[in-house]
Order: sequence, then C-alpha cells, then structure tokens
Amino acid sequence: MLPDMPSPDPTTTAGQIDLPKTLDHSHATALRPLIEALRGKPVNLNAQDCDHLGGAGAELLLAAYAEWADADVPFAIQNMSEKFVAGVSCLGLQQTALFQEGTTE
Repeated sequence: MLPDMPSPDPTTTAGQIDLPKTLDHSHATALRPLIEALRGKPVNLNAQDCDHLGGAGAELLLAAYAEWADADVPFAIQNMSEKFVAGVSCLGLQQTALFQEGTTE
C-alpha cells in the first residue's frame, strides 16, 4: 500500500503559480517554498488577482528571477492587474525586465 500523498496545491500547476491578493512580507514568506520547489523549471506567475505588491514580495520575485536567469530558465509574471502594476511603479521597478509583461529571460 502506498503512503498517503498530499494533494497538489491548487495554486500551482506545471510551473504556474497564482500570486496572492496581497504580496507583502507574510505572503512572500509563504510563497517562497512554492517557487523554490520549481527551481530549474520554467515558472509563470499569474498576477491577475494580486492587488498589492510590497517590498518583501518584490524582493522575493526579483531574487527568484535573477536565479532563474542565471540558470537560463524562463521565469515570467503574466496577467498583471492594474493594482499590481501600480505597486511595481510605486517601488520604482517599472523598467525592470521582470515586470515587463510576458518577459521570460
């Protein structure tokens, strides 16, 4: 008999992660292991429902993006909500490659 296996997280499917509504310090802490579990694999982050991007969330996303870029593995944020984009702008990150819609390298 096989041991009980945990159910897959509904927010992740084949490298797709739906970002939480609020991506602040506490949510970034919870998001980190989901991203780390995909190390070496292409990642697509869906920011459609993310209404707040805080500094800790942006730091996590930028660090992960840098790691994936160093490994030459695609890492992208897609479907950025207007409020997510506003958060990117407030943090002065609008020119950062990661936050350009559809960027994968």
